[in-house]
Amino acid sequence: MTSGLWVSMPIIRNLVEGTGCNGPEIELICRAGGISPDLLEEADHKLSLEQNCAIMEAALTISGDQCLGLHTGEKTTAVVLGITGHLMQSSKDVLDALRHLQQFTSVFTRLYHFAVEIRHAEVFYYCEPLEVWNNISPETARQSVDFAYAGAIHVIFLLTGKRVFPKKVMYRYQRTADTREYERVFKCQPLFNQAANCMVFSLADLQAPVLGYNKELNQVFLQLLEAEIKKQSAGAAFSSQVKQMILKQFRVQFPQVEEVAAQMHLTTRTLQRKLQEENTTFRTLVDGIKEELACNLLLNKNLSVTEIAYQLGYAEPSTFQRAFRQWTGKSPNAFRRQSG
Repeated sequence: MTSGLWVSMPIIRNLVEGTGCNGPEIELICRAGGISPDLLEEADHKLSLEQNCAIMEAALTISGDQCLGLHTGEKTTAVVLGITGHLMQSSKDVLDALRHLQQFTSVFTRLYHFAVEIRHAEVFYYCEPLEVWNNISPETARQSVDFAYAGAIHVIFLLTGKRVFPKKVMYRYQRTADTREYERVFKCQPLFNQAANCMVFSLADLQAPVLGYNKELNQVFLQLLEAEIKKQSAGAAFSSQVKQMILKQFRVQFPQVEEVAAQMHLTTRTLQRKLQEENTTFRTLVDGIKEELACNLLLNKNLSVTEIAYQLGYAEPSTFQRAFRQWTGKSPNAFRRQSG
C-alpha cells in the first residue's frame, strides 16, 4: 500500500452508487477493493489509493459506463466532502467556497489537489490527481478529473441556483474518441494534451452569492476544519509530512531536498536535521516511495519494465533494475511473476 494516500469513504460511496448497479454488482465492485458493501456506510473509514483504483476500475467495467466520472459528477453534492462541503454551502460566494475546497482538501482525501487562481477577469480552477495515481491507474485518474469537473458545475448550481459553465475546459490527458458527453456537460469543446487539468470561469460568474450563506455557521465549520488540520499535523511524524510533500511535488522527476524544504518553509539543513532525529534521511524517503510505486506499477501488466523505469525518473532501465533488486532482492520481472 502506498503509505499515507487515502480517500474518505463518502466519496467512494458516491461513485459506487452513481453506477446505478444492482446489489450483486455493487458487491462485486466493493469486493474488488477488499471491502464489503456494508462498509460503504462507514463515513469515517478511509480507503488506500490501491483500493480506490481497484473499486473505480471495477465500477467502470461492471457498469459499462465509460463516462462514469462525468455522470456521477452531474449528480454529486458538496455533502460528500463532509465538513468541507458544509463549509462550502455556508460560504459567501462560489469563489470563497472553491477556496475553502482548496484549503481543506486533505481533510477528505490525500489523493488530490485543487487550486484556484485569479487572472484578470477569469478564474482558473485546477483539479489534479497525484502523479502517482496517474502512473498506477491513468484511466481512473482521468475519470476522477471528469468527476471533479462535472461535480463542480453541479455543486455551483446547487449553491447558487444558477447554471454556470466554464469558458474553457482543459485536460492533461489524450483526447477521447467521442467527446459528445463532454460537450453536453460543459457546453463547450474540451481541449486535450494540455499542460494542466483546468477549467476557466468568468470571475463575475464565480462571485455569485451562495444561497445558504451563513456567516456564523461558516465560522463554526471553519474552526472545526482548522482544528482538524492542526490535529493531522500534530499526529503525523515529520518524516510522514516530508513524504506527503515529495508525493505532492513529484511529476516526471522527484523533487530535490531543497525544493521540498522551501515548500515546507524550512532551510535544507533544518529539514535534514529533523529527519535525522527520526532516524531517516531524505534519500531514504525517496527510495522508499520509489519502491512502493515500482511494486504497484509492476502489477499493471500493460506497462513494460522500461516504461516503469522512465515513469520513476530513471534515464536507464538498467539503473532502475539494479535499484529494485537492492530494495526487494528480486528483479522487476521476477517480482511481477511472483505477484501473479
